[in-house]
Amino acid sequence: MTSSTSPKLEPPPSPHANRKKHRRKKSTGTTKPDGPSPGTEEHEESFEFIIVSLTGQMWHFEASTYEERELWVQAIESQIFASLQSCESSKNKSRLGSQSDALAIQSIRNVRGNGFCVDCDVQNPDWASLNLGSLMCIECSGIHRNLGTHLSRVRSLDLDDWPVELIMVMTSIGNSVANSVWEENVQGCAKPTQDNSREEKECWIRAKYEQKLFLASLPQSDVPLGQQLLRAVVEDDLRLVVLLLAHGTKEEVNETYGDGDGRTALHLSCAMANVVITQLLIWYGVDVMNRDARGLTPMAYAMQARSQECIDILLQHGCPSDSYITVPTSNISQRNTNVSNNTQSEQNWSPTVI
Repeated sequence: MTSSTSPKLEPPPSPHANRKKHRRKKSTGTTKPDGPSPGTEEHEESFEFIIVSLTGQMWHFEASTYEERELWVQAIESQIFASLQSCESSKNKSRLGSQSDALAIQSIRNVRGNGFCVDCDVQNPDWASLNLGSLMCIECSGIHRNLGTHLSRVRSLDLDDWPVELIMVMTSIGNSVANSVWEENVQGCAKPTQDNSREEKECWIRAKYEQKLFLASLPQSDVPLGQQLLRAVVEDDLRLVVLLLAHGTKEEVNETYGDGDGRTALHLSCAMANVVITQLLIWYGVDVMNRDARGLTPMAYAMQARSQECIDILLQHGCPSDSYITVPTSNISQRNTNVSNNTQSEQNWSPTVI
């Protein structure tokens, strides 16, 4: 930006305008030769300033006084500086965002067992199954896609976005935990390697997830599966939750407490602000529309727990946004290590989550 002089503030001249008409006189302090009357000298100072763009374009402006010109120059320079700061801030935010994403992806890779494909042991897998919480190679990911999203929800580590709730699921499970559920009883069957054909890998994957031939057995208990799920949620036993969901039917995973309680496992996980289990329950078919005996959906419990992540998950899956209702609370124990193994006490067990 440069500055000189002229009589008044005007818009930039048009390139097609009469140049003589818009010519500016510089501040020279000389006498104007064509004054209003002979013998009278007029000293006319101009207060012009010029803005030059990075592409070489120029804009000429005129102020009526020196002070006015200085105010305009300061104001424009301040705006340019603010704009440059904003651009730099955006670049920094983008850079920090990229670094944060990279750290999140690396945290998924670092989970135990995630250095090898969950199904064929190829090194450094970069595809994920969200609901299984495991990583796989690109060839196995294609087979998983063919299974359908009710069995496996496939996502790329490098190409797709990773919201915080998905990162939490992936870092909480991992290949070791997943295979302790889905490959517990291989019965002498040989797991495929990278040297096996796609057809052989597909046969293994379908036997593993569709037919559930290698699935770990349920723990010995006279308590129905649905009631075991409610208990596992309250005790925050993630592996058992995964196992029960793998074995359970839609009716079983939607089971509620008796005696007019009406809460599902989803109500309980939201009350505990357990983001991982909340997301898993929805993926495995727990109905977000279920209401307890007082007519409350899981949303009311998530709001009471002030869990924005649980609230966001519920909204994404169509849970009604209930009015905020204060839910009476009592002592919560997320892990009950003193639960009796007595069958009768299991059947009468009722968690005090809300």
